[in-house]
Amino acid sequence: MFKHILVALDGSPYSRRALPTAIEVDKRFDSSIFILHVAEHDRGRAASYSMETPAEATIMVADAVEAAKRAGVPAAGEIRDAGVTHAAKFIVEVAKEKGIDLIVMGSRGLSEVQGILLGSVTHKVLQTADVPVLIDRSTTVNEEVAVTEEAVEPAPVGLAAAQ
Repeated sequence: MFKHILVALDGSPYSRRALPTAIEVDKRFDSSIFILHVAEHDRGRAASYSMETPAEATIMVADAVEAAKRAGVPAAGEIRDAGVTHAAKFIVEVAKEKGIDLIVMGSRGLSEVQGILLGSVTHKVLQTADVPVLIDRSTTVNEEVAVTEEAVEPAPVGLAAAQ
């Protein structure tokens, strides 16, 4: 049923949880996994500003491909460059280009505040993809993120209840 699985990663704890989920699906359907990271950049008046370094993006994708291969899953990966707010569009386009049968991604990404205001990447993929989208909402990730956020800084008033 699912022969080609796309895993969308952005480096957040939520997206990192998507890879083990995709590997479990692979074990049931004998699939191949394609890791995609959309490196977003924002344009200023005179230059383009990346949200991360190319090396960070390359390492993230390479590590994910290696983890899938260690689990016995055929895997490949790619980085696409996109303007900020266009990640969902690229995820859906790559899914079409690669003949993907299933998209696996985390329930949230790195830009939670932007997601609240503009609609999250996950939500946009759900609305525009022509294939099934599996959203990993693991409670272990929620606990990891809660611990990390509490250790770094308290949640802003009004946003804590939304989480």
